Amino acid sequence: MGEHWRSLRLLLRTAWRTDRWRSLALLLEPAGFLRFALFAWCLKLMADGAVRHDARMLAAGAAGITATRVLWFVGLWTGSWIRIGLTERVGFAFDREIARLTSELPGVEHHERPDIQDRLEMLRQKQGVLGNSLNTLINTANAVVAGVGTLVALAFASPWLLLLVPFALPVIPISTVQQRWYRDAEDRFAEPTRRARHLRALTVDRNAGMELRVFGLEAEILSRFRRTWRESWRGTHAADRRAALLNSAGELVFMAGYLGAVLLMLWRAGQGRATLGEVVMVVYLAQQVRGAVMDPIWKVARLGEALRAASRLLWLQDYAGGVGRGGDRPAPARLAEGIVFENVSFRYPGTGRWALRDVSFRIPAGSVVALVGENGAGKTTLVKLLCRMYEPTEGRILVDGVDLAGIGVDAWRERLSAAFQDFARFELTAQRTVGVGHLPRLDDRAAAREALERAGAADVLTRLPDGAESQLGGRWEGGVDLSTGQWQKLALGRALMRQDPLVVFLDEPTASLDAMTEHALFERYTNEARSGASRGAVTLLVSHRFSTVRGADLILVIDGGGVAELGPHHELLLRGGLYAELYQLQARSYA
Repeated sequence: MGEHWRSLRLLLRTAWRTDRWRSLALLLEPAGFLRFALFAWCLKLMADGAVRHDARMLAAGAAGITATRVLWFVGLWTGSWIRIGLTERVGFAFDREIARLTSELPGVEHHERPDIQDRLEMLRQKQGVLGNSLNTLINTANAVVAGVGTLVALAFASPWLLLLVPFALPVIPISTVQQRWYRDAEDRFAEPTRRARHLRALTVDRNAGMELRVFGLEAEILSRFRRTWRESWRGTHAADRRAALLNSAGELVFMAGYLGAVLLMLWRAGQGRATLGEVVMVVYLAQQVRGAVMDPIWKVARLGEALRAASRLLWLQDYAGGVGRGGDRPAPARLAEGIVFENVSFRYPGTGRWALRDVSFRIPAGSVVALVGENGAGKTTLVKLLCRMYEPTEGRILVDGVDLAGIGVDAWRERLSAAFQDFARFELTAQRTVGVGHLPRLDDRAAAREALERAGAADVLTRLPDGAESQLGGRWEGGVDLSTGQWQKLALGRALMRQDPLVVFLDEPTASLDAMTEHALFERYTNEARSGASRGAVTLLVSHRFSTVRGADLILVIDGGGVAELGPHHELLLRGGLYAELYQLQARSYA
């Protein structure tokens, strides 16, 4: 219950922050739902006036009915007009909040943990419900006002008629059970739902399209999608079936009560204890009792769905608030000593296997370090730890003798630059695709062109129809499709936009380029890195091609989550260890 109150406060607080005047004006709409009780009272006046031949009662009843229609129209029209505008604004506010929270998370753990992905998937699925939550809240308020008004009018006619209410009350436990069934179904089938979404995305994914067709996978993917979708749908469908059976039982109970209420009023009228107007009013209101009791309950149940969606957003807020962002120390202006890994161990959350175990080494300030090793050895994990995507499970990383965990994440990342193997394809103009590497110089053409030249990628712009202003991405009007190699060259230029980074990561940045081009580029990057030696800048190169990293000051050989060897190229060859073995093996394959 406490979680529901938190969710309700979130809805109201968001609406109030979004538009205060519209939030206040929404009170008009529920007032219009008093029309049911007022209409029944006016019917009573008209019926009694007709029996008594009382023109004043007839006129009052007719005027009242007209007034209720006006009240209904004004409340509904004004409230709906206000509600639609506010609901859209609140929906956008929730979308922005979800985008902000997920994009500002300091690490990438939420991308790589299945349990968190399941919860995020449920939030994505319910994002429409969340966006419509204010609309659901107002509909609930309307139903409650109509229900309370109807019951008060019924009690005024005869308190005995309130005995009809218990016949509608079974809806409450029915609704509670139904909500539990739906919630359990959502939780149990979150993973197959996420898998079905992934398979469906593959069918329209441009990058997967060629492989699907070459390998004839279309039917297989569609078959798997159908099976997975049926698996996820089966849980909700089972909950729907059981809910429908409970609904039928509840309606039968209410119909028995309604028949009893009508018979009671007819008996009272026959005894002279009720007027014709009261009989008419009760017959009308008795029909409304089902709605007076059940509609608020159903609306509250719908509101429960919206509150569950809001609770998932609250979970995301709590999760984001609980993720550490490091200390508050600034990043150093320059590196004097370097970076030290001190007994660092790391395992990914939710796994029992160590990705790194008891790793210790030193990267001198101003040096170029190459990380080499087989796939899965732990190279990228080292890069993630230095980028603060994760924190070490054990041990610590020191930057000029200061624990990296004590430096603010944002402050540290402002002094980093990187090009990754899995690079982002920002479908902006070519200028901005490079310029986002340093936002203060987003539209600085000279800076972008210089960065591309330093990356050996200036030729990409010359081949575009509008040069730096060409829109990238074939999905947009006038957009240009690029090859994977061209996208990667732009990513390399982006990595060189910052003028004074302390650490530059080049993690398989040339995987889409040929060996000769990669070798030339790494030579250029090595020279570029040494130009920053005056500020102690460190460059980390990750590559599977050993021949391209020979010029690095240090080569760090990672094997099985540990440091197998460390030293310059010529020393490692003389040792005849793992590096020499892998180097010679690769050299023979290129011979």
